[in-house]
Amino acid sequence: MFSALILDDEAPARKCLLGLLTENCPQLSSLFLAEDVSTAKRLVDQNKIDILFLDVNLGTESGFDLLQQGLTGNQALIFVTAHEAFCLKAIKVQAIDYLLKPIDIDELILAVDKATEFLNRTRLGAVMSPQPSDPDQQQLIVNHDKGFELFDRSQVVFAAAEGSYTVFHLEGSRKITASRQLGSYEPLLTNPTFFRSHKSYIINLRHLKGFSSKDGYTALLSEGHEVPVSRRKLPLFLELSQKMGS
Repeated sequence: MFSALILDDEAPARKCLLGLLTENCPQLSSLFLAEDVSTAKRLVDQNKIDILFLDVNLGTESGFDLLQQGLTGNQALIFVTAHEAFCLKAIKVQAIDYLLKPIDIDELILAVDKATEFLNRTRLGAVMSPQPSDPDQQQLIVNHDKGFELFDRSQVVFAAAEGSYTVFHLEGSRKITASRQLGSYEPLLTNPTFFRSHKSYIINLRHLKGFSSKDGYTALLSEGHEVPVSRRKLPLFLELSQKMGS
């Protein structure tokens, strides 16, 4: 079981998120509330907090200010805010997710699942093999029904959720069906190279060949693959795509 802290200066927002987490995320056994940075820091110091839900705009303060307070532990960070402009800053502090208000319940559940998976991996040790300095050459170990596969991250064009399984689409039209959910692999497929364009897809931006807004938003990838981009993820997708191309 895990504990979490909600930092938001607006009482209705704290109450709303508290209710959503209580109803939909049973793995969170303890929930703490804070309206400002000093209260949040005191609660983190006095309790074992695993996950931080941080608002960006706290009047004269910011959720980012809490991260400058010398926190102990290795908390998973989830930003919950009405402001899209701070997505890249959240990525730079290695946030697990960045949720926009009003909160989408499915996205919230996915974010908590990612956070708990990250915490479990941190506690048990990484499942990745010893890593070279080049992130693209880091290897993934993927379990499937006949054993496991070991391959470089750079070979991944995209990964797709199929029920409780994940299908890795690799270079050369290879496919590997893994026996774990997509959220289990997201901590290993991290920004800026990889991006979760949709709740069911993680794409490798190095394989991005184009973008289409015809009949929805679509990322055009190498080898003719087309992957949807959700409306909520579109601004960050476009920003990251431009940075990759610069």
